[in-house]
Amino acid sequence: MANRFWVGGSGTWDAASTTNWSATSGGAGGASAPVAADAVIFDSASGSGTCTTAAGSTCTTLTFNTSTLSLVLGANHTMAGVFTLTAGAVDLNSYALRCLIFTSTAANARTLAFGTTGKVEITRTTTVTNAFDTHNVTVPIVYTGTPLVEMIGNAAAGTTIGFRGTVDANNPISLNIKTGSGTINVGSGFAWNNVDFTGFSGTWNAALINVYGDLTLSPTMTSVFVSTPLNFLKASGTQTITSNGVTINTGITINSAGVTVGCADALTLGSTRTLTITNGTLQLKNGVTSSVGSFVANSANIKFLQSTTPGSQATLSQASGTVNVVDLTIRDINATGGASWNAYTDFENTDAGNNDGWDFSLSPPYSTAEFPIAIRSFTQPRRF
Repeated sequence: MANRFWVGGSGTWDAASTTNWSATSGGAGGASAPVAADAVIFDSASGSGTCTTAAGSTCTTLTFNTSTLSLVLGANHTMAGVFTLTAGAVDLNSYALRCLIFTSTAANARTLAFGTTGKVEITRTTTVTNAFDTHNVTVPIVYTGTPLVEMIGNAAAGTTIGFRGTVDANNPISLNIKTGSGTINVGSGFAWNNVDFTGFSGTWNAALINVYGDLTLSPTMTSVFVSTPLNFLKASGTQTITSNGVTINTGITINSAGVTVGCADALTLGSTRTLTITNGTLQLKNGVTSSVGSFVANSANIKFLQSTTPGSQATLSQASGTVNVVDLTIRDINATGGASWNAYTDFENTDAGNNDGWDFSLSPPYSTAEFPIAIRSFTQPRRF
């Protein structure tokens, strides 16, 4: 294995020219072009301009650490090791970058441009804490285009592969887990766009994740218990949850006034897990039963609970307990399962029609301990 340093500024990375390759940082050009076993380094001595890869470019590891040069893919680039973006701009140019690990956590300005179909493909098949990691709170990485990371390595049972994206809510990346039967850890507190497990047959450790797109589970996968919720936070438009029969053993929170989160099929949470509407609209799949450990909708925001098809009921089931909702407009929802479902009208709940199982009467006398709600000003009198 040899080191190959890019020198001399702009040029094409191919086997035809050795002008831009040196055996030392800032050294003379003319070293042989990198082969699959070589480590490639771009640094402050690489010059300025653009390095464009050509078909057949290869290396084992690549470190990009310069703000004066850009790396642009001219074809898919496959490498056997780690791609490290420490500083500067990398443009996938709608091509695929295939690597064992992609990491970019330094506190430097970093840009990763995807184009329309570009993606980082993770080929890791053995246990690693973070196969994709672009986390830095001080200086978040900037994604442009349509950001996507896919796992294409066949991680077998007994292996654990982790992913950590960015914390920037304005800059989420989509995550596709295409294959494997091991365990996928998706780090807590990160922003993701679409999260798609289609093709995966392993276990998902779902820590607190902020989802700004759609969530799609695979019918052959397992979702395991964790104590932190999935937060659906898109600013406007729609988000879709497709469960494919998988029980989601973590809480789900809907918390954006401008978004409608719709369920493509029955939503089933674990028996101790909570479905919370803090803001926005939740649409449960009509004609099927969605089950939760507990249902909460008592924030001081106007919220909506509906079926996905107007005029056709969806069923929401909670096995026991008392559900007290506030500021919730309900339409086409059959509440069942053994719990008591209170949507008292003097707590500004609205019966929008075709509902069963809800109590839309005036509230009885109660204590705050019996009916915990957000402290707010109500326009209607309350009976204590």
